[in-house]
Amino acid sequence: MTVAFRAATEDDREALLAFSTSEPVAWIGPDRYRAESGTDNYRPEWSWLAVRDGRPVARALWWGGTDAAAPSTLDDLLVAPDVTDDDRVSIAAGLITAGTAAFGVVPEWIVDVAVDWHDDPAAVAAVSWRTAAARSAGLGRSTERVSVAWTPERAGAPVPMPSQTPALRFRAGDDDEFADLFARVAVGSLDAHTVASVDELGPRGAAADDLEFYRSLPGSRDGWRVALDADGPVVGFVLATRTAYDAAISFIGVLPQHRGRGVVDGLLAEGLRVHAEAGEPKVVGTTDAANTPMRRAFERAGFVVTKRRIVFER
Repeated sequence: MTVAFRAATEDDREALLAFSTSEPVAWIGPDRYRAESGTDNYRPEWSWLAVRDGRPVARALWWGGTDAAAPSTLDDLLVAPDVTDDDRVSIAAGLITAGTAAFGVVPEWIVDVAVDWHDDPAAVAAVSWRTAAARSAGLGRSTERVSVAWTPERAGAPVPMPSQTPALRFRAGDDDEFADLFARVAVGSLDAHTVASVDELGPRGAAADDLEFYRSLPGSRDGWRVALDADGPVVGFVLATRTAYDAAISFIGVLPQHRGRGVVDGLLAEGLRVHAEAGEPKVVGTTDAANTPMRRAFERAGFVVTKRRIVFER
């Protein structure tokens, strides 16, 4: 039977919000959708339905910044539970293909799962069909990332701030300097997105892309810090900024010749200090599951893993 893919209208609101799932993946509930529709993060033209025989059988919800011309992430894709496994993949892929063709961009698809999702057959199955749909829609690259969070108290006990590194000094830097630093720290990076971006755009092109993205994030530009060692040379940098929801350590970079000396610990401590001075009650971060050195640095600083995130990209 033919399936039609289209953007939602205001008349589709109830049908759009009627979707739910028992699968162990994160999804967007009606309250959040309504709240963020009010800030234009979710919009009818970014909310798509798959319709078969007059009945909505799947939905896809893309998210974007309040002033954005196009969405930046696919946050939620749900298919009705009575749709067969084979149809589920083709319908989901069709939604992604139709939506991205209309937007003129291909946002990444984010699927949040539990920390121990690999041990849950239902979660494995949920990720498996989404992976097949992503590949069918041209999102052939997937990365598992770890989301972490730091709070000043855990289980009723205070969590100490990590110690500052006396050997490091911090200062501001202009965009040209940060563009240069993005390019330099990409050498030998363990971050899958950075590696892919450099392969596609080259070091300088990837650096320009990074600068544009991080400049677009909420939060003050004053939270960007360049780190220097006691003798004066620059050793790395940290971006203490925000996601749409939380204070964040958005990027940490250590120059290749200074890796393995504990510089990353000093950068994390500085980022947390910046947020603490601003009174932030929670600080989040993410890193690739395969990036063991960064994961261990977060652990040393007192961050805890809150979820895993599967990111599908073109």
